[in-house]
Amino acid sequence: QIPRLYNVYQQMGIVTSFQNLLDNIFLPLFEVTIDPASHPQLHVFLKQVVGLDLVDDESKPERRPTKHMPTPEEWTNVFNPAFSYYAYYCYANLYTLNKLRESKGMNTIKFRPHAGEAGDVDHLAATFLLCHSISHGINLRKSPVLQYLYYLGQIGLAMSPLSNNSLFLDYHRNPFPMFFQRGLNVSLSTDDPLQIHLTKEPLVEEYSIAASVPPLS
Repeated sequence: QIPRLYNVYQQMGIVTSFQNLLDNIFLPLFEVTIDPASHPQLHVFLKQVVGLDLVDDESKPERRPTKHMPTPEEWTNVFNPAFSYYAYYCYANLYTLNKLRESKGMNTIKFRPHAGEAGDVDHLAATFLLCHSISHGINLRKSPVLQYLYYLGQIGLAMSPLSNNSLFLDYHRNPFPMFFQRGLNVSLSTDDPLQIHLTKEPLVEEYSIAASVPPLS
């Protein structure tokens, strides 16, 4: 899980450009793919990894990307890049990494960021173009066109109505049942189980409450 906190790291002096952030994430992954002995523990760990996530508060205001955006090497200012900027460069690096891992017979990693829980609907446009699946996606209810595209592409939505209920959207207004009826590729999942859930089986909580709310069996 990659937090979208470039601005925090830059102000602390940990990184000097967005490219630094990308290098810190991806260079070790390329190194261990080329030579597993270079980072043996990381090599074993990556065998268990199935997805790469991006996460932060989507409701924070952001400047919309344009064709004049600086490259990661040139992004040295204190402002946090937009969601789609993060998504594109993580996708591009992960795509290349997966091709390398595939050529060596290693497992690959899907891009599955948090998206569409809050913020602009263009987050969901970016993830439609770049991602295997996403977490949440409740803002698709505001865009019938994107909702239809997600249906056609069968892009996965791992939805967490109990988490949404605590943060952004009343449980009874959650679009999960509607998406399910319309044939979108949805599943129930947990999010922040230590904060949101009340038992040791948070996924059972999600399913049992969903089953008590019509029209789910």
